Amino acid sequence: METVDTWYKAQGSCPAEDYELASYLLFEAGVKTLEELDSKDPARTEFCFYTGNIKERNAIVAQFSQYNFVLSQEPAKDWDKWWHDQAKPISVSPHLWVRPPWVEFKPDDKDATVLVLEAKSAFGTGSHETTACTATLMERLDLKGKTLLDIGTGTGILAMFAKKRGARLAVGTEIDPLAIPCLTENFARNGLGKSNVVLGFLNAFREGATFDVIACNMIRTELWPMRSDMARLLSDGGSIIISGQLFTEKKYIEDWFSEIGVTIQDSLVRNEWWTVRGTRTK
Repeated sequence: METVDTWYKAQGSCPAEDYELASYLLFEAGVKTLEELDSKDPARTEFCFYTGNIKERNAIVAQFSQYNFVLSQEPAKDWDKWWHDQAKPISVSPHLWVRPPWVEFKPDDKDATVLVLEAKSAFGTGSHETTACTATLMERLDLKGKTLLDIGTGTGILAMFAKKRGARLAVGTEIDPLAIPCLTENFARNGLGKSNVVLGFLNAFREGATFDVIACNMIRTELWPMRSDMARLLSDGGSIIISGQLFTEKKYIEDWFSEIGVTIQDSLVRNEWWTVRGTRTK
């Protein structure tokens, strides 16, 4: 693959209502990626594109004088190296930190858990509000000796956190086979042995199987088809943590909890996201 030393940039604008058409025309002309920029004027949309070939950029710009392109250039950046150098430990919850494998870190909190995590092809490094809120509500439970089910485990961050906090068994489910090698590596790297991940849906669990704690960080449209299986798998007196829900739609979860005998014990709101913990009381 040819190495690009310089990126040639073209930045233009158009009336906001014309941006969709402008995008189509520019892509048709050979633009690979179009970046929408912040604009001081809400009536206009600012955008730009880059190419490693100055002749290609100039030829495209020549076709669209109406967008008033301003031309510039900048040294090409090794984005993989840049991301690697910028990576730093993340404070996920009061007692959970995540660090990349190449970054050394020791928190001041002697009770903190530090997970070594690299997302790769799996989802979830702890930076999103929904993951942070789930971990925070997990911290408020005594997990020692408990069994936990992490639905849609991704990188395994929540299942690993449960194990580090004393859970006897932490089982994750995942439907993406590409996430499994990443999960296996993450559990081994953190000294937790096998990942105990089930590849598939909740109907993979035998009749009668239950868990003391269930955690599910998914948007409602993904969670909703699984709610009968989740109710089946929650033990009497068990706790369930639901995250990834919009605060404006929390009534769906509240009504479902009421139907299955779960009483809300705790909740958190961050930006538009609502995370809730309930206990099965009947």
